[in-house]
Parts: sequence; C-alpha cells; structure tokens
Amino acid sequence: MHRKNVIIGLDLKNQEEVLEYLSKKAYELEIASNADSIKADLINREKEMSTALVEPLAIPHSKSKSVLKNTIIFLRLNDTIDWSGSKVKIIIGIFSKEEGGEHINTLANLSRKLIDKEFLKFLQTASKDEIYENLKGVGE
Repeated sequence: MHRKNVIIGLDLKNQEEVLEYLSKKAYELEIASNADSIKADLINREKEMSTALVEPLAIPHSKSKSVLKNTIIFLRLNDTIDWSGSKVKIIIGIFSKEEGGEHINTLANLSRKLIDKEFLKFLQTASKDEIYENLKGVGE
C-alpha cells in the first residue's frame, strides 16, 4: 500500500458513487488495468452479500484478472451513507489478483485490526499519515 492509497474528506453520496470512485482510483493508481471491469467485480461481489461489516465500515473487494497488484485503498467520507442498510463512512477496498489466496490473508489481517472498536474510532478521526502508518502492511 502506498500513501496515495489513503484518501480522506470525500463527498460521495451513495454506495454506487463509492464503487465508481474506487474502480477509477484503482485504475488511476495502476492497481488495475481496467476500471469498468473492477467496478463490475465490486458490484457482483455486493450482490452476493453486502460488504458492510460493522458501522461505520464497509470492505468492498475484487479478486480479478484486471488487478495488477494486491493492495488496498482506504476511503473516509465526510458524511455517512447508506450501504445495504448500514451507515458507512469508512471504506477499505481490497484488490487481489485472480490467482492465489492473498485476498483471504488481507481480510484476515484487516479483521484482526478492525475488531478493536478503538481502532475503528481512530480511523474516523486520524490524519492521512496516521492511517497510512497503521495500514501500510495490510494487503501487500
């Protein structure tokens, strides 16, 4: 994960805007070779089961042939949005190559951190640099 993968202060209004933003950002950051393909993967994953875990957090993820490198993108919105009935403000997008089980390791690493309610509070108020320092080893 690079420092530029941490983006805070976003004014996105709904889940669709978030998935669109994530897919375009993944392409822009050279995480994925095709934004439309990644967006379709993210949407299809949401159709299986919502990735909203505990308020205020969602972890949309894509395991795709369009992914060029395994990593995460952290987003913090200015306001909460509805995500399949949950109020979400923190989004951690996971991008994994199609082959291998790296996405499982990333989810496990994130889960260990995110079960701590204090860590979730930290993510809602911390600076970009603080968030980067706490998440930089996840998803690589």
